[in-house]
Amino acid sequence: MLEVKDATIAIGGHILATGLSFMARDGQLTCITGPEGSGKTTLLRTLMGFLPVSSGFVSVDGELLTVKSSQAFRRLMIYLPQQIQLLRHQLKAPEAPVCEADDFGVWNDLLPVPLQASQPVLLSPEEIYQFAEQTLQTTNDKQMIIADEPAAQLPPELADRMLQLLRSQVIAGKTVLIASRRPLLVDDADLVINLNQNT
Repeated sequence: MLEVKDATIAIGGHILATGLSFMARDGQLTCITGPEGSGKTTLLRTLMGFLPVSSGFVSVDGELLTVKSSQAFRRLMIYLPQQIQLLRHQLKAPEAPVCEADDFGVWNDLLPVPLQASQPVLLSPEEIYQFAEQTLQTTNDKQMIIADEPAAQLPPELADRMLQLLRSQVIAGKTVLIASRRPLLVDDADLVINLNQNT
């Protein structure tokens, strides 16, 4: 379970949300939504411990999450990034040497560092779904699933399959936390946090 209490989320001096409180529970799909630029991805980064809250707190299973303590907590998490095509070598053999790891890739060996490429080859919608499915099939030891816009690049049929994939994690008793503007996912969530209403 992840709890956010009276949190202020800010980046570069710009406040994205203030007084934010919610609990993302085990066996529940929680969706963070809001218009583009409202801070959904920033909030996810905060919930993974990469950014501190300006006030309030974030806790995981009752233990305070801070930037310093976050590495231990991230061992309980799996992250599906919005720019999933940067991790395409999870599906395909590497074609170039790896470059310096980004801050997400370093903490989870299921998310290897992106390939060095000036113009990364985009994954097809089917490959995006396949990547998510393969990743989640190997996360039995992870209690929390965090996904940034998991259905943004998918047609309706695959978006529905992605929702069922996430729901299977919920049924397994895991905490599933997503950021999405896709009505299919927002409407199906057990709890919706609208950042447009928390500023």
